[in-house]
Amino acid sequence: MSSLIVLSTVVLLIVALYSNTARPSVLFLVAVLIFLVFGILKPDDVLKGLANKQVIIIFLLLTLSSGFKKEFGKGFFNYLFKPSLLPKQFLLRMMLFVASWSAFINNTPIVAFMIPYVKDWVNLKRLAASKFMMPLCFATVLGGMITVVGTSTNLLLNGLIAESGLHLLGFKDFLFLGLIVAVLGIAYLYFIGYHLLPEKKSAINEMEENLKEYVVETVVEPSSILIGEPIRTHLRNLKDIFLFEIVRNGTSIFPVSPEEVVQESDRLYFSGHTAAIEQLVKEVKGLALPDNTTLNRYHHHHCVEAIIPVNSNLIGKQVRESNFRHRYNASIIALHREGKRIASPVGETVLSAGDLLLLLGADKMNNHEPDLFLLRHHDIQLIKRKKTLLHTIAPFVALALLILGITRIIDLFIAASLALLVFIAIKTLRFNDFKKNFDLDLAVLLVASLAIGLALTTSGAAQWVATGVLRVSGTGPIAAISLLFVVTLIITSVISNTATVAIVFPLAVSLATQLHISTTPVFVAIAFASSCCFMTPIGYQCNLMVYGPGNYSFKDLFKIGFPLTILYSAACIIFISWYYNL
Repeated sequence: MSSLIVLSTVVLLIVALYSNTARPSVLFLVAVLIFLVFGILKPDDVLKGLANKQVIIIFLLLTLSSGFKKEFGKGFFNYLFKPSLLPKQFLLRMMLFVASWSAFINNTPIVAFMIPYVKDWVNLKRLAASKFMMPLCFATVLGGMITVVGTSTNLLLNGLIAESGLHLLGFKDFLFLGLIVAVLGIAYLYFIGYHLLPEKKSAINEMEENLKEYVVETVVEPSSILIGEPIRTHLRNLKDIFLFEIVRNGTSIFPVSPEEVVQESDRLYFSGHTAAIEQLVKEVKGLALPDNTTLNRYHHHHCVEAIIPVNSNLIGKQVRESNFRHRYNASIIALHREGKRIASPVGETVLSAGDLLLLLGADKMNNHEPDLFLLRHHDIQLIKRKKTLLHTIAPFVALALLILGITRIIDLFIAASLALLVFIAIKTLRFNDFKKNFDLDLAVLLVASLAIGLALTTSGAAQWVATGVLRVSGTGPIAAISLLFVVTLIITSVISNTATVAIVFPLAVSLATQLHISTTPVFVAIAFASSCCFMTPIGYQCNLMVYGPGNYSFKDLFKIGFPLTILYSAACIIFISWYYNL
């Protein structure tokens, strides 16, 4: 009975994750509560995940990533990616750079760091960002498989292994296969993928070419009732439109204060629903559409692109309900999803993860908004100080400590802690950085993942499914592991790879037991399969992060990702079979 409850709950969990019913952390927590209510798990089973060393290491490494970005980021990027590079030279350098760093730093911060700089470079060269964003994401994911610290999924898997008292995956279990798939993947993206990628205009370029669809210019006539009145009297809290700038005698007033007094001949720039602006002009005496518009030569420098991340509180809310304008003092003038601009009124649109927002008024916004990821190059702020010998050497000492931890010369927890102390000593990191890098959603997800894995094992559900896999594949280890790889790959294409590992891990343990083989090759298979998420935008956060900036559609991702998935899978299965003598 308990195995049926667990399997039913897990199936419903996968469906809910796929349909984006609620935040993943909430869904995982609900699943754990169901197991607690039915007595499948005890409270102690859930709470011990808080003390899991691998979970704590994930947050140490996320904070450490912030330190490496500050010390090695912008300067090295500007040196390596000069404007004189040809497009494919830039592509290759970029992929090698992100793949190398992804072996030591978590994937998501690398992609977040690189997107604005890649966009700046391609805009400078008048190229399409769609030719570079997907390779940026995929190369980062591939590089993350070279070491156990390259992705939080690998660390979570080791946490599950440690919780079960089994042999942990080591440095060599990732290094050789990780290098193989990284080289093969980068070669595919360079020689084949680049030519298959679409050439699409960015949302900002589209706005500049069709500005009248986004911005409406009005002029205050001498007879206007607005003259001498503050903005709040007639032009604040308007429905479906937003006054974002006043141009007075050639001078820009931005942002516009509610107390700003309107003067004759002011040019007022509105964004929003065109019909609503036309209605305002009809209703407000003395506000007119100018005969001599300056809009054609108007290049707005306050326009910013932003992405809705997967853990945003804005997901599932209508723009109007989210109180967006008051919260951010910015206006959404357009919203793109799957490479297309949404035609419905912005205020009535329900926001989804991966949506690309075109914002006016956002250049004053905080770069660290938790619910929005702003695409602008100054997201990463370098520390300004005089470089002493100590400050020059210290980051390399931190990197060396991390490498010693990865190679197990010293314990990874100790290595990461010492590296953090190095960054604290030279004031690269402060207490605030620890708070910024602590993601409560991720913490809940990781702890709940450990609990769900335990429920699948103790209830006998995993053993039941493993028996079914063996019936389909036969008793040969290569066929069974291949089938497990494919099953994991399919699941990770529709839900996050972290969630996939939690669900598939107990099945892997049961499969190894019934095959009477070492658990290591089975664990390596699910580790690499769970990160084989190249075909859909929802399989991995990094895919969603580049989805909007690249102006991609679902078809674009599948077209490039499917051949890469086949190449990656074949390399993994062949190598695992040979390396572990199956």
